[in-house]
Order: sequence, then structure tokens, then C-alpha cells
Amino acid sequence: MRKIVYLFYIALLLHSISILAQTSNPKREFRGAWIASVANIDWPSRTGLSIDALKKELTDMLDAIKLANLNAVFFQVRPECDALYKSSIEPWSYWITGTQGIAPAGDFDPLKFAIEESHKRGIELHAWLNPYRARHASYTYSRTSNHVSNSQPDWILKFGNLYILNPGLPQVRNYNISVVVDIISRYDVDGIHFDDYFYPYPPDQISTQDAATFAGYARGFTNIADWRRDNVNIQMKAINDTIKAINPRIKFGISPFGIWKNGIPSGISGMDAYSVIYADPMAWLKQKSVDYIIPQLYWKIGYDQTTNKTDYLKLMPWWADSAKQYGRHFYSGNIYGSYSLSELPNQLKANRSNSKTNGIVLFSGKHIPANTLSFTDSLKNKYFSTPALIPGMDWKDQVKPNPPVNLKYDKLANARGDGLFWNAPSAAVDGDVASMYAVYKFSTSSVQPADLENSSNLNNIVGTPYAALKTKDVSGTMYFAVTSLDKNYNESTMSGIIPVQVNIPAKPVVVFPPNLAVNQKDTIKFIWQNTAHSNFNRLQIASDQNFVNFLINQNNIVDTFKTVTGFNGLSTYYWRITASNLAGESIYSDVRSFTTGFPMPPQLLLPEDKSLGNSLTPTLVWNKSKAAERYRLQVAEGLSILPSITIVDTVLTDSLLTLKKLKENIIYTWSVMAVNSYGSSALADVFKFKTTTSSDVAKEESIPTTYVLNQNYPNPFNPSTVISYQLPVAGYVSLKVFDILGREVATLVNEFQNAGKHNSTFSTSPTGRQVLNSKLTSGIYIYVLKSDSHLLSKKMILIK
Repeated sequence: MRKIVYLFYIALLLHSISILAQTSNPKREFRGAWIASVANIDWPSRTGLSIDALKKELTDMLDAIKLANLNAVFFQVRPECDALYKSSIEPWSYWITGTQGIAPAGDFDPLKFAIEESHKRGIELHAWLNPYRARHASYTYSRTSNHVSNSQPDWILKFGNLYILNPGLPQVRNYNISVVVDIISRYDVDGIHFDDYFYPYPPDQISTQDAATFAGYARGFTNIADWRRDNVNIQMKAINDTIKAINPRIKFGISPFGIWKNGIPSGISGMDAYSVIYADPMAWLKQKSVDYIIPQLYWKIGYDQTTNKTDYLKLMPWWADSAKQYGRHFYSGNIYGSYSLSELPNQLKANRSNSKTNGIVLFSGKHIPANTLSFTDSLKNKYFSTPALIPGMDWKDQVKPNPPVNLKYDKLANARGDGLFWNAPSAAVDGDVASMYAVYKFSTSSVQPADLENSSNLNNIVGTPYAALKTKDVSGTMYFAVTSLDKNYNESTMSGIIPVQVNIPAKPVVVFPPNLAVNQKDTIKFIWQNTAHSNFNRLQIASDQNFVNFLINQNNIVDTFKTVTGFNGLSTYYWRITASNLAGESIYSDVRSFTTGFPMPPQLLLPEDKSLGNSLTPTLVWNKSKAAERYRLQVAEGLSILPSITIVDTVLTDSLLTLKKLKENIIYTWSVMAVNSYGSSALADVFKFKTTTSSDVAKEESIPTTYVLNQNYPNPFNPSTVISYQLPVAGYVSLKVFDILGREVATLVNEFQNAGKHNSTFSTSPTGRQVLNSKLTSGIYIYVLKSDSHLLSKKMILIK
């Protein structure tokens, strides 16, 4: 019977929250995400990234969080008594550079950067610290001498590879306080956040490791479990008191394990915070040592009989009731990525059906851009379809800031296009100035104060005194107003209301390269005018006037220029642009054409592609390319041309090069690009060849068994080339050169020769004594070998 009643309760609750989900989203709701650095869970994705890559990864994640209309992040800056910020107390974290104590290059400060980038997007940032962990059990990299595990070994409790600071030591509590003071004194954080690593979890659960500390610092306790919980309570209260004394506007909160005690609420059982890791969140709430609590409710809706006997619909309301009882905020901690498509949406709807729940925090941040289980799409399109202000904390401050003034619509100074501008307000009576701003959009100028409470009118939240419009569909005249928000999200009255009408931009004007420009380089910077009231441009470059064969067709270019490469040499291209804003895309600009002046790639000739048994000192030959002044030759030992395996990378003016001795029986890849003062062609299609083996070399050194006339090298040639041949027996030899009409132009050999390998040089220079006519023209020539009754011939090419 009890089970039937419980199932009816679940069905009734789910029905009620499905109805609630159909209404508009709340105007005030805490929407957060944890960004974990330990083990490179979220950011950075791996150690050793460049500064540009570190910044891009973080801003991309923050952009995704902003687009999903979340409003807070918990940025992990102290995972293992280390620092993802400039600290004189603790060493730089291993999780940035891959070596603890080594700072990122370029004076980069991750916490400072994360704060700036979060605030400009209207996102609150809480610095997330692990209060006690000094070394993760799974990661035993080298610690610096100033790491607390080395500088203060007596403060450390060891559990195999896991090290934690001893919570029972007053020195440890003071040390943790010094870390917090350092952060809140130097960084504009919105909150300090602790996670749930207090005394260690199983299988490293503490037993007698702190017995001596208990004996020395018992403080009147006789029960070591009560003493351990009190150690944590003292630390939390001291942190909160310190924050209040230095900057009472900074929030302090903790995310404890999701079960406080076994059997509370009724029917819940499993590992609990109170008796296993000695954390007592009820004491923190009762003492008002925290401003918010985020229990990690990483379980599903419905009673689970097979693992921990848990149920989200039991635990969430119990924590909400507990936080409300002591006048503090409750945000549920929810895991993202481990459940079904419907689980997280149902948990979010359950939260919203409970008036004592102030928001939700998702673990972890990387799932937002990844759109795991399509939940980010659900947030953007449904549950977080409008922005939300963070709920204010009445016990901190209730004084409203002054409203912004001089709201106008004008050209943005720090971004492309037009936007809203205003002046920051003067300080309120309590000295607070605006921390962020809420932007409202209305369909009418007749706005009532109550309209501010309609979440569908909330258009944006920013940390700057300006905002670009972000509405996707713009039609007619819109009306905008802005309010100020202080650090506690107290909201001012409205600024003035202004009308805004966005029209499609005019036809844009192109600037460079000029029409019919010639001899353009291999890399071109295309420039156009900034069309009034436009936000971005589309650039099209094609090899035909009808713009069918595109080289570039790129939209959303926020600059008024674009640097492009990848053109063909000595080719004509056509280009044009459009200008766009939220209202639409303009007509095309006038079309301009230009012709490149750098060469086309040359054609590779010898050794032939995929040829085998090549000499260990081959001559590489290629056709000369029109307009080329020199050539860049690259040879790699392998199947591709990569820097790590390239053995030749040289520039020369001739179209051939004999290589130094190569390795036997190895595949080589080679190619050439043509170069002049206007740039470089692409690499020619690569050729591959394989060198001869040692046995082939031996054969070459023995007496030949057949008559052989080899291809001359180099070929094509100018002014000379070498012709080699093999004789199996001694005899009278004639080697002559004829033009394509059969006229003899040179006698190279006319004598008796022994069996073996021979070669002869054919030179077209005026001093070439064997040439009958030194004024030979470019073209095809035939060389003929005659010995006894054997007659062999091959073609060669002279290029002048």
C-alpha cells in the first residue's frame, strides 16, 4: 500500500511540474556549471596548451554557457593545494603546464582571465577551492619543494597515494584562511566555493591516522567523530567570517555529498556525509557559515533498490526545506551526462515546482558545448529560453543601485555594428555601483513596472555599459530599457526607454584589391568599407564570373578585411561581398576581378612516380614553371612530406638536383614548388620512388649480362646530360645524337670498348667538342647506341 501511495505521489508531482514547465521561465533563478581543472576534466582539456589555445578553450566554453542562458560558473583554481592563478603561497598547478610550479607563458593568469571573460558575458564567477586535498590518489607527479606536502610534511595525513591536509590542526585552518584571503584581496571573484572533499571517501576512509592530533587538540571532545566534524565546522565558520570582514559582498558556499545522514529523509540510505567524511552541512546552515549550499544530488528520480537507496524526489525537497529553515539559498547539484534524455529535464521541472529551490548547478561544464543528451538544446529552446537574474541574498544587502542613464542606440565602439549604450549610474546610498546590467526588450513604449517581472521581456545580462542586440528575428520598431544590478543582484528602476528599428544595410563597397589588378601575391588581404548599421559581411571568391566554383564563401565576418590564401598561380578570380545585420543581408557589392602573379606548380619528371630500383644518388628532374624564378625542393624519407622526416628542403634556380647518397631499399617522397617575387605555388603532386637494394648494387658492379642503354640524366637538360650504358662483351661502340628529323648532331663515342658500364657526357655549350652544331634549339633529341649487331635508342629533351 505504501508503494502505491508513493507511486501516486510521483505521478501527481510529475503532472504538476509538467504544467509548470509550460509557463514562462522564472526571472530569477541560479543557473550554474562547475568547470573542473583537476585531471583536465573540463579546462584545460590537456596540459601544455599554448596561451592562445587555453584562452580559446575557455572562451568557447563560456560562450556556450552564455548561449544556454546560464548565469554562474564555479571555476576550480585549487584542486590539490596548488594554484591556477598567481600565488605566492602555493605553486602553479600541474594541470596547466604539465609541471607543477611552472607558470603559463606570457604572464597568463587563468583566474584573472576567467573573471574578465565571465563578467563581460554577464556570468558570475565563484573561485572553487578544494579545502583539504593535497595530492589526488590517482596522480603522483612530482611536487615542488614549496608545495605544502613537502614544506609542511607534519600537516599531511597519508592514505596510500592520497594526501590531505589534517583538518584537526590549527595551522592548517590558518593556512586555508590565508589562501582565501589572498584570492579575495586580489581578484574580483563573486564567490568562494568549497567542494565535498573533507575527510577522505572510502576506500581511503580515515581510521587512526589522526589519533595523535586528537590527543593534542581535543578541545574537550571525547568522541573523535564529533571532534572531526567540529574541525570542519570551525574551518567553515572561520572562512565565512574572514570573507565577511574583508568583502561582505562575496558569497561563500559548499557542495556537500548528497546524503547527510542515513535514514534522513525517511527511506534514504547509502554512504553519508555525516559519518563517513565527517561533514555536517546542517551545522553550517545553523551557524550561518554559508550563504548557499549545493548538495550533490547525483541520483535519478525514483527509489533505487539495487544500489544506494536514493531518490531525487525525496532528497531535493529535504535539502530545500533545510536551507529555507535557516534562511540560506539551496541550489541542487545535478550530474550531466549519465542518465536518460528525460532525467535532467524532469529534475529541473521538479526544482521549479518547489518554491524553496533557488536554482541548479550542473556537473560539468564541458557538457554544455558538447550538448550531451541534447540537454543544452533543451535549455536554450525551452527551460532556459530567456536569461535569468541570480536570486538576491536578503541577509547581505537590499539597497537598490541607481539606474543607468543616457541610454542610446549607436555604433558599437568595441564590436562591429550598432548596439545599446548607456552611462554607469552614480553610487547608491550604500556605496554600491552597478556590477552588471539587465537589458529589456518590449514591443511597445507603454512599459509598466510590472513588465520588468515578465521574464520574456528580459533580453540580456551583461557586465559592460553596452550591449549588442541579439534578437534573431527583427521586425518593426523595438523598445529597449536597461536596469543596474549590484553584486547582490539588487535591481534598479529602469533607464529611459528608447525605440530601435533595424533595417537591412545598404550595398557595400569593396576597396582592395582594385578591379583588374594583376600580379597579386599568393596571400591577399581583401578590404572593404564598414557599411553603416551592419554587423558582419559575407565574402565570396570564385574562379568564374557566375560564382559557381567558390574558393571562399564565408559569412559572419566581423572585421572589414579577410586574409585569404590557397589561390592558383597565374589565374583570374572574381570577388564580392554583402553586409548583414539582424534584419537581413544586403545586395551584393560590385564584382571585381584580379589575376595572381606567382607561378603554377611545376611538373615532376624523374625519378618517375612509384618507380623501383632507383640509384642511391638519383637526379631529381622537373619541368620549369612559367614565371618561376626559383624552386623549393623537398624530399622526405617516407610516404609523405612531413617536417619530422624531411631530409632535403632547399631552394635552387635550376630544375634538377642530384641527391647525396640515400639509404638502400627505402621509399622517398618528393615535390617541388615554384617561387617568384609574388609568392609560391602549391607543391606539385608528390612523386614516390624506392631506392635499389644492396644486391642490386652488387649486380651493378659486376659484368653486365645484357646490352642496356639507360635514360640520360638529367632529363630535360641544359647545357649537359650524362648517358650511361652497359656492354656484356667487348666490341666496337658507336654512340651518336640525332635531332627529331634524323640529322646527326653529335658523335659521343666511336671506339673499341671493354665489357662493363660506361657513360658519356653530351654538352651543347660552344666548347662541347663533340657537338657538330652548337646552336641547338630546345626540343626532343634521340641518342643511338650501336655495338656489333645491337642497336638501342632513347629520347631526351633539351630546354634552353
